This record gives sequence, structure tokens and C-alpha cells, in this order.
Amino acid sequence: MEKKKSVISKVFGCVNKVENVILAIMVVGMLVTILLQIIGRVIGHPFPWTEETSRYLFLWMMFVALASGFNQAESSRVTLLLQVGPKWLKKFSEILYAVIVVAFFGFMIIWGIEVVRQQIMMNEMGTALAIPMWVIGICQPIAGVLGIIGVAESFLEHHEKVAIGDKETEKQKALEQG
Repeated sequence: MEKKKSVISKVFGCVNKVENVILAIMVVGMLVTILLQIIGRVIGHPFPWTEETSRYLFLWMMFVALASGFNQAESSRVTLLLQVGPKWLKKFSEILYAVIVVAFFGFMIIWGIEVVRQQIMMNEMGTALAIPMWVIGICQPIAGVLGIIGVAESFLEHHEKVAIGDKETEKQKALEQG
């Protein structure tokens, strides 16, 4: 019998799908743009907009992918110091992890909004594409919001991946499962 999903699980699922769609669009867009750039150079008539387009798609892709890595605690963490450190550090490591990551994404939101506000005020435009630069800059605060949602998902839905256990206990669990 399948476990019924909670409302919050459905919200996290929708956010994950949106992230995956954005990432897929960015990857396909980069692939097509870079192929056009190569073809243009081979035939001797490079397209001037391809370099800028691939850079902007890459920025969007990297910021959204950064946030997406926190959805299921898939982001990299340094746990070696926690394994050899004192027990009290292990107890507070999850809280410390959450505070640092949320603070980082909060920083991205606050300063990203400030950058976007300045881009709008100055009517900054892309060189080759002539699009408003806030369309590119908005990826940073959006990624910050997605990152905080991802951290919440990690703690609420995938806590076993976030938890940093004792090395011996982890070895014992691995032996029992495998």
C-alpha cells in the first residue's frame, strides 16, 4: 500500500518539477546555442548573439542547479571534522548546517534583489541580445528562494540524509542492508 503524500510533499514535488523544467530548458538552450556558434564559426559567419546567450543560460542553469542540490540533501558537506570532533559538535551539526545554508541563501536573496533593483533603475541592457539584464539577474534571488525551500525539504522529507551519524553506526547499518 502506497503512503499518501502530504500537502507539503506535493508542494516540494511541484517545486522540484519546476526546477527540473528550468534546468532542462537551460541545458537544451545551451546545447542549441553552442552548436549554432560552432556552425557559424565553421561556415565563416559567426552569430554575434550566441556567446552572450550561452553565458546567460549557463548563469540561470548554475544558480538553479545550486539550489536544486539541496532538495534531497545532495549538496556537498564536509563531515570528516564532525566524525573526529567532540560529541557535542555532532549534536549541533544539523542546526549549524541549516543556519549556515539558510543564511547563505538569504544573502543571495537580499543582494540578488538589490542587484536586480539597480539593473532596473539603470535600465541595463544586454550587449548583443538587447534584453533587460534584470531578466538574467533575477536568477540569483529566485535560486535563493528555491534553495531555502530545498533545505526545508531536506529536513522534512529526507532527514536521514541530513543527519550526521556516528561512523561505526553507519558501518553497521551498511552491513545489515547489504
